[in-house]
Amino acid sequence: MPFSANCPACGAAVAFKSSASFHAVCEFCRSTLVRHGGNLENLGRMADLIEDASPIQIGTEGQYHGVHFAVIGRIQLRYAAGVWNEWYLLFDDQSSGWLSDAGGEYLITFLKPPDAPLPEFAKLMPNDELKLAGRDFVVTDLEEAMCISGQGELPFAFGAGYPAQLADLRTTDEAAAAFASIDYSETPPLFFVGESLPFAAFKFANLRSDQAAGKPAGVVKALQCPACGGAITLHDKAVQSVACPSCLSVLDAGNDSLRILQKAAAATRIEPAIPLGGTGRFAGKDWTAIGFQQRVITADGVEYPWQEYLLHHPEEGFRWLVESAGHWNWVSVISKPPRYSVGLPIAAYNGESYRRYSAGTAETRYVIGEFTWKISVGETWETIDFIAPPKMLSRESNSNETSWSLGEYLPAEEVAAAFKLKTPLPVPVGIGANQPNPRGDSHRRVFRNFCKFLGLAIVAQALWFFILGGRTLLDQRLVFSPGNEESTTTQSFQLDGAARNVVLRHDTDLDNNWLGLGLTLLEKNSGRAWTAQTDVAYWHGSDGGESWTEGDRTRELVFRDLPAGTYYFVIDPEISAEKPVAVADRVKVIRDQAAWSNFFFLLVFLAALPLFSRYRMTAFEIERWKNADFLSSGADRGSGASNSDSDSGGDD
Repeated sequence: MPFSANCPACGAAVAFKSSASFHAVCEFCRSTLVRHGGNLENLGRMADLIEDASPIQIGTEGQYHGVHFAVIGRIQLRYAAGVWNEWYLLFDDQSSGWLSDAGGEYLITFLKPPDAPLPEFAKLMPNDELKLAGRDFVVTDLEEAMCISGQGELPFAFGAGYPAQLADLRTTDEAAAAFASIDYSETPPLFFVGESLPFAAFKFANLRSDQAAGKPAGVVKALQCPACGGAITLHDKAVQSVACPSCLSVLDAGNDSLRILQKAAAATRIEPAIPLGGTGRFAGKDWTAIGFQQRVITADGVEYPWQEYLLHHPEEGFRWLVESAGHWNWVSVISKPPRYSVGLPIAAYNGESYRRYSAGTAETRYVIGEFTWKISVGETWETIDFIAPPKMLSRESNSNETSWSLGEYLPAEEVAAAFKLKTPLPVPVGIGANQPNPRGDSHRRVFRNFCKFLGLAIVAQALWFFILGGRTLLDQRLVFSPGNEESTTTQSFQLDGAARNVVLRHDTDLDNNWLGLGLTLLEKNSGRAWTAQTDVAYWHGSDGGESWTEGDRTRELVFRDLPAGTYYFVIDPEISAEKPVAVADRVKVIRDQAAWSNFFFLLVFLAALPLFSRYRMTAFEIERWKNADFLSSGADRGSGASNSDSDSGGDD
């Protein structure tokens, strides 16, 4: 049953919607109240909330798996990268849950028993694997946060300034983007399980007015740099830091004073190829370039730089455009880690395998514009890139956090057209890590044509062999006796038209013997003659218990391009003197027998085209992998030439 009482500090009505809520913050005087039966105790004034970019507020309603809920409370926490909210939800069935909206990602979780001992916070490391609540999780983020404020009603005692050690876990299960969190602010720690869902999945109502109406793209706030007085623009309340384009100082965007986080050292200025504030259209949406950083990996004393542009859309959030040696990628942070074990050359994501391409320590060298974390020149992240062209998976980690992003190759001309750039973009150098193989489509076309022509050739050969070709003109049995040296004349046969070939086939009953044959083909009317000489031999036996054979009882002779006419053969046999026995011979004359040699020559010719195409495609891949520092076999090349297109490490 809902409970209501008056605030002991200001007298305002304070309502408890959930029977599980015992603490609340008076919305009028910000007093922290604890419920004792029908009375409220004042524990002191709660600190004011920090204005943030969350579209959610107390009173926002939504649905999860068809069950309606209302937002009745929140706590606000600060960590190294900024501020995030944990919203307390009350469902119609009186169950409760939590909704986090850190970094534009929406995570709903519920208190669950872990079904296993929870590890100590100090012993956890990013990428550790844990089996909790019947699922396999990997540690992705470790934070030592601080509760800075609260609002509404909550199921536990809270106050500004209490520390909270938190571990975020993700599952690599492809069925759902499962998420878990361990809260070490209590003893024993609390374990929460849920999932990451898009904003639209919750069917929110009663959002903050500026979010419900939809805010236009463009500048939210215009301020001055405290270091040089230069103009500073902020496009979204989620921006945590901004680098002054005039003096390069890095500023804290958490308040209007723009506190200086890092003064710029002397640095060579870099002019972004895409001007900050410029708008580019991708997939039917307008994205504004609000931040630019240059990062570099150094290997064997050689620097390999690349550039990253942070893009903003008021509804879609943030994306990255990454340029390396003239090659571009559209990059999005992913909430579900791929299946990957440290040290292996393969990562699996959404049913697709990605091969490790490069790795190194990425250092930020130059920044201007806005960023969603407190960026600093000199910050470093360990990066690993995996490719399945045209896609790239990038893993970035430090001592506290591991993040994954998915990039997709973009031709430079598409980037230039999207931003309507007048200055040409850098010409691509070499082969991009995940650049699509331009010879792949050509090879597939050649291979499809090969399959078509191969099918036609097989059909034609089968048609000729079984139906149109191979008509028998003569089938006669002869016996050659020893001592009889007279010629044998076959029956005559008729060629109604010119014959491409006429095959004379001998099938004998030779057994460890040979037979010599002198052949004369005669045309009865013209007297023209064609002569040939051949022999047939067949031997068999055993040697050391193993059987062997040599020769063949059958022999064929081919007469080509014969004109129409009436023909017969004259055969002069020669029987072996070592074994003078009669030899039976079945003589067959076949017209236009299908020739397999031509078919095989055609196959060789047809196969040459896809083989050459395959060679060209493979040559491109060999050239691509020359730039890699890690082979798919796991053997380290040691080149260090990353040309990494990895995502920004600080974007949560």
